[in-house]
Order: sequence, then structure tokens, then C-alpha cells
Amino acid sequence: MKDKLKVALITGAGEGIGKHIALALSKEHYAVGVNDIASNQAEATSEAIRMTGQKALPLVADVSKEGEVKEMVSRVQKTWGRLDVLINNAGLFDQRSPVVDQEMAIWERLIDVHLKGTFLVSKICAPLMFKSGGGRIVNIASIAGLVTFPRTSAYGPAKSGVIRLTQILALEWAAHNILVNAVAPGYVKTELAAKLMEEGIWDEEALVKRTPLGRIGTPDDVAKAVFFLISKNADFITGHTLVVDGGWSAYGFI
Repeated sequence: MKDKLKVALITGAGEGIGKHIALALSKEHYAVGVNDIASNQAEATSEAIRMTGQKALPLVADVSKEGEVKEMVSRVQKTWGRLDVLINNAGLFDQRSPVVDQEMAIWERLIDVHLKGTFLVSKICAPLMFKSGGGRIVNIASIAGLVTFPRTSAYGPAKSGVIRLTQILALEWAAHNILVNAVAPGYVKTELAAKLMEEGIWDEEALVKRTPLGRIGTPDDVAKAVFFLISKNADFITGHTLVVDGGWSAYGFI
């Protein structure tokens, strides 16, 4: 029945963490709106979900563009009539430029995608969740929003903003039965991260040594945390940021 269908929208789901979250939710019988700015990647993830017999809808949109976000959410509504879960995952890799060398166009783009995008998508999805009787929102933040890394003058503040926005939305929408939380991953071995390690830009051995649990995180580690926060086991949790970093940010020694 249509009113029994569970529907999730995941931004930035064409690759990396977002793709793993999309696949994980499809295994739990969610119909998944697969957003990405790249049409081929949105379609590839959608096809991978359809191959398992589950429903998927590719949604090409730039999360920082209000008109495109409205069209995306409208398509979800027209297709399934409801929205139960929103995962704000869309993001960009930070080039880690010193402040004096930071190009304003890149700085603005990082803020727009991470912070403005999370705000816009949440704002435009919320009324559909109101009509559905509530829902769950999980924002993908970062340990860079909790601890300070040099040369992250856009990414760090953007992720800090996402964490604070998470709390604001949680307070405003609690009366509508919408629980809003965040996940703050540490170093995660996505396809991009693996490439950076192969190229020597990231030192995998040093990162493993620095992480108390002795390994780099995986996209599935993040997907499991997200699934916990949208599950019945998290019915009394809202406004919280769940750190998924193998103890990295708790470790005080360099």
C-alpha cells in the first residue's frame, strides 16, 4: 500500500558515503530518492538499487540552488506522496588552502554546498514530513566541525554550522515528530580517500596509527550509524551529533 511505503531522500548519493547509505536503506525496503549533481552517478546508484528489486528515483540537483531543490522534492512528492527520512550528505572535498591563499569562489562553494545545502533541503523537505506525520533527518557533519584542523577555513566552519543547525532544526521540529541528528565521521576510506592515499596526499599508515581502534573508517561504518539514528532504537534522540571516528577526536596526543 502507498501509505505503508517508507521513503528516503539522500543527497550526494552518487558515490562514497551517500551511495553506501542509499544501498543500506534500500536493503531495509525504503524507496530511495537518489540525489547527485552528476546525472550518471545518480542513475548508477539508482540502478544498483533497482537490481535488488527495490524502488529508486534518480534526482539530479545542486543542493545549493533553491529552484533545483524545490523541483527535486516535488518529484519525490509526486512519485511517492510522502517522505520519512532525509539524509543531508552532499559535500565537496576541501583542498585545505591556507587562509591567505584561499580563493573566495572555492570558499563560497564549500559553504554553499555543505551548510546552505543542508539548510535548503531540510527547509523544503520539512512540510512534506509534516504531512507524513513526522520523520527523521540525519545531517552528515564531520569531526572537522568539532575539532580544529588548519587550512580548513571553509570546510571546518561549514561543518560546525551543520552541527549547530542540526540542533536548531531538532528544537523547532520536535513538535512535528521530526527527529534531527547528525553523524560526524572521521577519516573514512571512500573511493576518493583511497586515491588520496595511493597518491601519498594522505598517509594511511599515520592515520591508522593515530586512530585508537587501529583502522580507517569505512562508508559502511557511517551507514550503520545513520541507520541507528533513523531506527526505532533512537526514538528519544534528537539534536545529537554521533561521532564515528574510531576514537580519533578523543585521542589527545599527536
